Amino acid sequence: MYSLRKKIQYTLIKKDSSALCTLIALLHFVLAPICFYYEYDLLACYHIYATILYLVMVILSRAIPPLFLFTMSDIETISYCILLTVKLGNNVGSYLLPLTMLTYLYMLVISSRRSKYATVLPTFLTLLTIVSVLVSDYRNADAFQLIPKNFYLLHYIIYCVFSFFAIAFICYIISKKVARFKNKTRVKTAYLNYSATHDSLTKILNRRKLSDILNDYTRNQEYASTSFSTAIFDIDNFKIINDTYGHNCGDIILRNLADLVTRSLPEHTVFARWGGEEFIILFVGITGAAKSTLEELRMRVQEHSFRYANKPIKITITIGLSKADKSYNFSKMLIQADKNLIKGKQSGKNRVVCEEDL
Repeated sequence: MYSLRKKIQYTLIKKDSSALCTLIALLHFVLAPICFYYEYDLLACYHIYATILYLVMVILSRAIPPLFLFTMSDIETISYCILLTVKLGNNVGSYLLPLTMLTYLYMLVISSRRSKYATVLPTFLTLLTIVSVLVSDYRNADAFQLIPKNFYLLHYIIYCVFSFFAIAFICYIISKKVARFKNKTRVKTAYLNYSATHDSLTKILNRRKLSDILNDYTRNQEYASTSFSTAIFDIDNFKIINDTYGHNCGDIILRNLADLVTRSLPEHTVFARWGGEEFIILFVGITGAAKSTLEELRMRVQEHSFRYANKPIKITITIGLSKADKSYNFSKMLIQADKNLIKGKQSGKNRVVCEEDL
């Protein structure tokens, strides 16, 4: 929640406080000639002063703390409320103006970088100011003079219109920022989920995701009669490639190999990086064609020319394949496939080894 408040702060308060100040300056600029027309010269002079004040705040909006702008705005609001009450009495409705300080309270909460307990005192003082002004206005309810009805209507219509646009502007900015924040959060979450389940180098499934898939197959009764088979393969003499061309070359070969294998495997197979130059292929329900599929894959890798620094590099892979099993004992199948891989390495490399070959 703090991140969301921080995002709103830098979009609404830091960036758009100047727009709000401009809107309020325009409000006072419109009210100044109206007050002159009805011969309320003191109020007219005040509106001219307030217009200049807010224009200065617009100019300085990016150079001073944002909360200072809202503090000045509420001080100005209270000053205007007092001036209206003294000059015209409370029948002009000046008692409603301090309620705009509630906006200041909201800005105080979302813009404060301190703990929530540190805002208790300023919040209490703001509420106390609002209550004090309302109580004072109530006690002087009889102290008013007759004012022109047209001035009363113009004054309130203008205030209502500008207040509506100000509130609409704030709501629009906040809703826009919240939507943008949620979208960024959704994208970030998707990226984190992808990073947690995929290998950062080869972009295929990682060991953790493969373990989750195996657990899902074990728990899902839908696969109770499905046969599984696993294959483990690695690159022959991969250390020599790294020592000869460098680890950057090795990374490129791993990435290109993963892409080649991904495009070569049929559907209903799971392909993941087990670690280092070792990869695992899980055959689901198509175990009968596993041996021939792996032989085709081995030949394709052998014939493929990998390139690094404009140099062709040939590699081979050795594959250990476990026999088909319906017992969901994936640990046993992996151990069996790994043993076959080792036997393939010992018997000459660049081959597919399974139980039937032994």
